[in-house]
Parts: sequence; structure tokens; C-alpha cells
Amino acid sequence: MLSSPRALALACPLALALLPACGIFGGWDDDGTAGDDLPPGWFTETASTSAGSIDSGYDTFDTYGTTEVNDSSIEPTGADDDPEAGCPCAPGTDLIYVLSDSGTLWSFDPQDLHFARIADIKCGGMKSTFSMGVSRKARAWVQYQSGDLYTVDLNDPSDPIPCLDPGFENQNPKFPNFGMAFVANSVVDPCDKLHAHSAIAPDVIGEGVGALGVIDPQTLELSEIAPIDYGWGELTGTSTGRLFAYQGSAPPLLSEYDKGSGELLDVLPLPQLSSDSAFAFAWWGGDFYLFHDPNLFGSYSEVWHLDYDESDGMGQAMTKIISQAPIRVVGAGVSTCVPAGPV
Repeated sequence: MLSSPRALALACPLALALLPACGIFGGWDDDGTAGDDLPPGWFTETASTSAGSIDSGYDTFDTYGTTEVNDSSIEPTGADDDPEAGCPCAPGTDLIYVLSDSGTLWSFDPQDLHFARIADIKCGGMKSTFSMGVSRKARAWVQYQSGDLYTVDLNDPSDPIPCLDPGFENQNPKFPNFGMAFVANSVVDPCDKLHAHSAIAPDVIGEGVGALGVIDPQTLELSEIAPIDYGWGELTGTSTGRLFAYQGSAPPLLSEYDKGSGELLDVLPLPQLSSDSAFAFAWWGGDFYLFHDPNLFGSYSEVWHLDYDESDGMGQAMTKIISQAPIRVVGAGVSTCVPAGPV
């Protein structure tokens, strides 16, 4: 997720300028029901979800910058990144997984446009989530506004699911927070690494102001791949080793980078969207699915589809496929197990 400090500084203390909003509310009507423009069957509660407990955002948010601290009660577990032979796909790695701004995990099926709630996540009381990536082991790597990075097992049946601490520490000033995604090593090597994009501010644009980075799966050290010209962005990756960024503003850009060198390979402007509030995106089946808050610090996200591979026969068409998602999405993660081409 990335959320703009532009305008936020007018309403929040300067120290909070990089946080997503002063207050967040859920995408629901006053009577607790989903918005009127939602299509039938667009979301599902899991069996562990009781009536009325769907993520509304009300009464769940801590005050930014005051209550969130690194909680020593979170279990230290290591990164769980020791590669198994062939790096097989765990169950629960075939969809797009999305994270709300109040710490609830959902899945999104791009084939039937169906959202399903998975569970809340329990990270020592922290709520202000920032970004997320998903590994082939079905671990969601979740970052908070504090910069703390934790893992969540998508196959844990608990609700809430406890966070686990992989022991990540970061002092790199280009990565106070970061957009992130797992990317396969190559077309023939499915094992993946977590890549990072600077998240400083959307207006930070200029030669070398941002950076792409990669986290070593064994040491968890974040190293810089190359400087880039955008200090604000999200990432998604593929099973064939391709790395894409959603970055910049007015308009935001969809950019492809060489994940080894940081060379800029391609740029596609996205004038239909903005990056002034919460946004996230994911690659699935040769196309992109973009989650975008249309209102500055609003209560829900739209979902857009970009036919990147032009398999629908209409060029690289951008289409709004959901006007109001059940949550305000701040992170979208796909493992490198999802289809790389058309399904």
C-alpha cells in the first residue's frame, strides 16, 4: 500500500505525514450493510466469521503514531525461507490476497471477481498496515506504518491469525517503508525472493531519489539493487522473473524493471487512476488487477483490470470491474504460483 501525505499534512501532525489517514472508516452503509452498488455474491464470509464481524474498520483503529510499538510478545520464528527442493507451491497460493487498512486478510479470485474474508491478523495490537507480499509457502509478509515486518500463515485456521516475527531489521533511509512482492528467480528457477520499492512520498520524483531492493532470504538483509527516479511505489512479480512497479503520480505509471540490474524496461501511464491515497496491484494470468481508493483517504477501493497481454482482443484496455470492494485495500499479494499467462 501506499498512501499520500499530500493533504494529510493539512489535517494531521507533521510527524504523521507518511501515514495513510487520520481516520479510516469501512466501506459499509450506516445500517451495517454493504454498499448499494455491489453486485450479488461479490463477497463471502469464512466459516469462522460471525455475523457482524466483517471488517468494517469502525472501532478497530489505533491512533497512528501513538499506540503502535514493536510488541515483544510476537513469536520470533525466523523467515521460514529455507528452500524446499523445487520450491513447491503450498495450498492457498493460487489467488490474489488483499489486506485492509485495519489488518484483515481477504482473497480475491480474478476469474469470478469474488472476495472472501480469510481472517483478521493479530500483530500485538497494531492496526495500521502498509503493504504485503505473498510467498510460495503461503506466508503473507505484512509491513506496518512503523516499518515492522511480520509474517502470517495464510493456511492457519485461526481468526485472528497470529503474526510471526522473521527478525527483519532495516536502517536504509531509502526504504522507511516499502512496497513489496515476491519474484521468481528465473523462468527455470521458481524459487522466489522478496523485492522492495522505496515508499517515501509520491511527490518524491527525480534522478535516483528512490530505489529497488531485494531481501536476502537467509539473512533478511535488505540490499539496494539500483537507484530509480521514483520514491513511491508498489511492486508485483511473476513466476517468470518479471518485476513490475506501480509508481509516481499525476498520472501514476506501470513500469517494468529488470530485477537484477534495475534497468527500466517499459512504462505505461495509467491516467484513469491516481496514487494519492491507498493503492495496490497484482499480476495474475498475464494481466494486472489494480486496487485503488478513488476518494482521498476514503472507505473502500475500486478494482480495475488491465488487459496487459491484450488477450481479450481490445488492446491494453483498462476496465473498472468493481466499483466498491468490501475493504479499503492497502496491500495486494500474489505468489509466484499464480498463472503467468492467460487462463
